[in-house]
Amino acid sequence: MTGFDKKRCSNLIFAGLFVLALVLFSRILLPFLMPVLLGGFLVVLFQPLQRRLLGARIRLSPSVCAGVSTLAVFLLILVPLVVVGWMVVREVLGLMEHAQIVLDQVDLRERMTAGLPRGLRRYAEALHGTRTEQALEGAMSNGVLVLSNLLGAGTELIVDLFLMLVAMYYFFLDGRRLWTEGTQLIPMDQRYIQAFAKEFTDVAHAIIYGNTITSLIQGALGMVGLMLARVPHAGVWGAAMAVVAMVPVGGTALVWGPIGGVLLMMGKVNEGIFLLAWGAFVVGSIDNVIRPRLCGSRMALHPLLVFLSMFGGLAVFGMMGLLVGPLIASLFMAMVRIYRRDFLGLRSALPPSSPGLPVPGDSAPAAIPPGVPSAPVPAEA
Repeated sequence: MTGFDKKRCSNLIFAGLFVLALVLFSRILLPFLMPVLLGGFLVVLFQPLQRRLLGARIRLSPSVCAGVSTLAVFLLILVPLVVVGWMVVREVLGLMEHAQIVLDQVDLRERMTAGLPRGLRRYAEALHGTRTEQALEGAMSNGVLVLSNLLGAGTELIVDLFLMLVAMYYFFLDGRRLWTEGTQLIPMDQRYIQAFAKEFTDVAHAIIYGNTITSLIQGALGMVGLMLARVPHAGVWGAAMAVVAMVPVGGTALVWGPIGGVLLMMGKVNEGIFLLAWGAFVVGSIDNVIRPRLCGSRMALHPLLVFLSMFGGLAVFGMMGLLVGPLIASLFMAMVRIYRRDFLGLRSALPPSSPGLPVPGDSAPAAIPPGVPSAPVPAEA
């Protein structure tokens, strides 16, 4: 065997071992990808805080600055959740106590049928009382199942939160060095890597900004509906809606749905029907209108692509798909713009008035950072 054959054989063996190690390493890290990715999003958002701490008059070590930044982000997320959760638990306990008193003193079926219109009352009265009791037993058993699922999800959430904090600390501490060393291993033009990095930054700002504003708007509208339905402590339940609006499955319906059902059970049929309709057609539907527009306004994506990528990511990746879906779509569209400009020499066929879609032929900072020369267009064969 010649020296060339030995070198080629050695390279093939190394390549095979490298691919095997990469697959095994990916399988180890894949379960923790979403918390680490979320930590990366938050580090991008709060990077100015880290830079301010490093440039403060009181000289702090990089590790201390990273720890302070991580703690600040953690408290910024945890404190509102704890406050809102404590107020909601207090309201739920009071509501359960009041509901128990009502159930002990009043026939639930008579209370519900008394508030119905006369045309529907006779059909409700024809139902046997055992059906109502069976429905209540079924609702209670379903409630126990939901609580057990929430307990399991809470445990998983604590683990993911811990992993996210660890990832945030090391991203704050060594993020730039890890990025520099990682990009040096990629055999690609650095202009394209910088373009992808800017897409990641834009998506991080857009998604967090869009989801936060949308949740606040839904909470405010939900509070208005509760006030119109004369529900006590509407501000507390509105804050709860703003928090659960981040949950993709159920969302604000986890709040206004049970409250509307309780109003119906208490005989307040008009208020209950109004609240359920308000939640379904106003609070719930506005999520599909505002969120894509707010997110798309800060990304180089059309609102339709933002809408499809968020719901597609939700179907594939679960809750984290709200972040991963638009990120994948943005990176793909960035590659399309680079391909059209640098390899085909084409400009965008979309009209300039299209929102959120920069013309690829222009020197748009969304694709190529300022001050970096453009790649020459390959000569046609």
